[in-house]
Amino acid sequence: MVARSLIPARTPVATPDEGLVADLLPPMLVLLATLSGGAIGILLLNRWHYNLWPYAIVLLLLLAVAISDRLRRKGNLPAASIVIVAALTILPMLSCAAFGFTNNMFVYLSVLGVIAAGIMVSSRAPFQAVQAAILTYLILLVAADWIGQPRPTWFEAIGQILFQSVLLLGVATLSWAAAYVVRGTISWAIDTAQKSERREQLLRETQANLERALLERDLLNEQLYRATLELEEARAAAEAAYRSKANFMATMSHELRTPLNIIIGFSTAMLEHPEMYGDARIDEQVLQDIAEIRRSGQHLLSIINDILDLAKVEAGKLELNKTNLALPPLLEEAMRHAQALVNNRPIQLRREFPDSLPTVLADEVRVRQVLLNLVSNASKFTHAGEIAVGARADSNQIVIWVLDTGIGIAPADQERIFQQFEQVENADTRQHAGTGLGLSICRWLIELHGGRMWLESELGKGSIFFFSLPRARAG
Repeated sequence: MVARSLIPARTPVATPDEGLVADLLPPMLVLLATLSGGAIGILLLNRWHYNLWPYAIVLLLLLAVAISDRLRRKGNLPAASIVIVAALTILPMLSCAAFGFTNNMFVYLSVLGVIAAGIMVSSRAPFQAVQAAILTYLILLVAADWIGQPRPTWFEAIGQILFQSVLLLGVATLSWAAAYVVRGTISWAIDTAQKSERREQLLRETQANLERALLERDLLNEQLYRATLELEEARAAAEAAYRSKANFMATMSHELRTPLNIIIGFSTAMLEHPEMYGDARIDEQVLQDIAEIRRSGQHLLSIINDILDLAKVEAGKLELNKTNLALPPLLEEAMRHAQALVNNRPIQLRREFPDSLPTVLADEVRVRQVLLNLVSNASKFTHAGEIAVGARADSNQIVIWVLDTGIGIAPADQERIFQQFEQVENADTRQHAGTGLGLSICRWLIELHGGRMWLESELGKGSIFFFSLPRARAG
């Protein structure tokens, strides 16, 4: 009962990895069998005749080894582990029948059984092993006269029991805690091994591809002239394709944006100016549907704009209209945008920029696009806490940031989210649909200005997105 009280009632029992048990059992059985045989040899050479208990203990250990090995061969690893753990825990206590209760160092070998219980059986098995060891010791104390050993005084007996209990419970607690660490280490090792195996497979495939490439080298040399001609044809085709793409993007820009703007305009008018329909009353459910139409239209228009910007950036056709730009008005606009987005949520907006900042050489439209995108993301993934917009002047640049106390981003995802069509996969991001283009376009826009974009984030605590812009030259 003392041992069980040390384990939280709802703590899950950590079971060992079967592969680890399968690897540990054979050498352990061989070692125990060897030690048992050596012990019998020593007893016979020294002609031990005081009592038969040492021979009985060693023979019981050999019997436990044999039973455990038979269970292991049948594939019953849990039972085989329990037999060995029971032997290592109880048999050292039986040494009291051979060597007495005082000055008997063999009883402390029960620690090995407690440790083995945590590694080979389960996280709670060490405490059960402690109970078995202490119970065996108490039974031997009661039966001291029967086994032919002098019974210690009650003071000595209580002291021995308390010392052994504290020692074994301490080892059991460490073993219980280590079981989870070992389990995590094993999982990590298995995962590492699987990754290593995948790398080796990739290396073998790469080597095979390299061999094929070497075999094809002579053939490629013979086809070089023909490939040159085909390259010229391909370049002409690519130029034609580019022109087609440019025409397509221009057509899409008009053909998609125009009807979407009409949809958004009419739905906005129906929601905000119902008086334009005279005395006709629009049902509340219809108004909700119209609001959803407007939200969906705005979302679709945002996606189209992102895709068009992406195409322009990739084609190198995105031109910046750089001027000496004052940042405070844009930062104030971002604060107002954030205020509209957070609505009635318990979020505090904080201003972290001075009233005056040096001007930057930048495109006002594109800087506003970056700021509003970062503020919009912060409001999406922050349910409570704060959002801050800030800026500071360095020697040759202005550093601007948007801070939030939202869901945060794991270290493994912090670079990936700046790639095209990439989003962090969790419950919060799935609630907010998107293309995964916003941050990649923002980074490209900042780099086109000669600045850079980066982030600092901790999962569950929030994120800070930074970007820098070059200061305008004086004069």
